[in-house]
Amino acid sequence: MNVEVLLRRLERRLGIDRLGRTVWVWAFPPLIGVASAVIGAFMPGLEVGWDVRLLIGLFGFVTMTAIAAIFLISFDNNHNEEADEADRR
Repeated sequence: MNVEVLLRRLERRLGIDRLGRTVWVWAFPPLIGVASAVIGAFMPGLEVGWDVRLLIGLFGFVTMTAIAAIFLISFDNNHNEEADEADRR
C-alpha cells in the first residue's frame, strides 16, 4: 500500500483537516526525533557510559517526536489562514 494513502488514513482517524496540503509533513516529527536522539546520545562533555547515552537518545527521540506530532495535529486548521474579508478590514 502507498505511504501517502496510509498517512491520509491516519489524518482521517485523527480528525485532521489539512486543507489539501501534502501529507509528507508527517515525516518531520520522526526526523526531529532522530536529530534529538543523535544530539542527545553524542553530546560532548557527558561523562557517562553508552547505556546512559542511549537512554538519553531514546528519551529525546520519543519526547521530541511526540511534541512535534502534537504541534502538527494542533495546527491542522489554522484560523489565521481562514480569515474572511470582514476580519481583514
